[in-house]
Amino acid sequence: MPALPDLPLWLLAGAVGLFWGLSEIVGAFKNETGRALTTFGAWLLIVLNFAAAALVFLFVASIIPNANTWITAVVVGFAWPTVIRNTSIKLAQPLQPKKTTEAAAVRFEQAYAAIQDLAYQLINNPLTRERTRLVMRALRYDLAALEQMARLVAISAPMQTEANKTPDQYITEIMQRQSEEPIKKAYLATFIINGYGRGTLDDLTKEYLDQRKGTPA
Repeated sequence: MPALPDLPLWLLAGAVGLFWGLSEIVGAFKNETGRALTTFGAWLLIVLNFAAAALVFLFVASIIPNANTWITAVVVGFAWPTVIRNTSIKLAQPLQPKKTTEAAAVRFEQAYAAIQDLAYQLINNPLTRERTRLVMRALRYDLAALEQMARLVAISAPMQTEANKTPDQYITEIMQRQSEEPIKKAYLATFIINGYGRGTLDDLTKEYLDQRKGTPA
């Protein structure tokens, strides 16, 4: 009977799984990743991926001879999101299967997706609350001033977008919307936050206030 896997290998498999959990958060929340990691939802997702990959390696190394190696630990860690999560365990098969009858099965991907949705909601809610306060604060400024801020930051960005729609075109579309002025302001403020971070919006609004007061830049 194979021996139980060594603790460092168990941790290695979990660390690779943890990396995948972190990459999901980065992909979903981009420049809000740092703040997302301060939420319970982010750590729920990270710990889930760590524990799942580690437990799968523990199972594999316990039943397969010579699987208690660092190569197996790494392979299991990488296979967790791409292969293992998409598998299912059949629990029962009907005696007389029909086209409309499915065998009872545990589908890991469905279970993971439910927890992932919960984690994303637990991350999204506090971030939305914080960002809404910033947008509400930006509503105090003139629409023309916010438009100018958005265009300046888009021009100043070292990485220019290669998408079909340039930031300048997107800003123009916002200004041409048949919406009330506060809604346009909210879109412009959110455009700056999404593309360039909260700090950029904060710096721009402070610069605007300094200019209004006649303070040198």
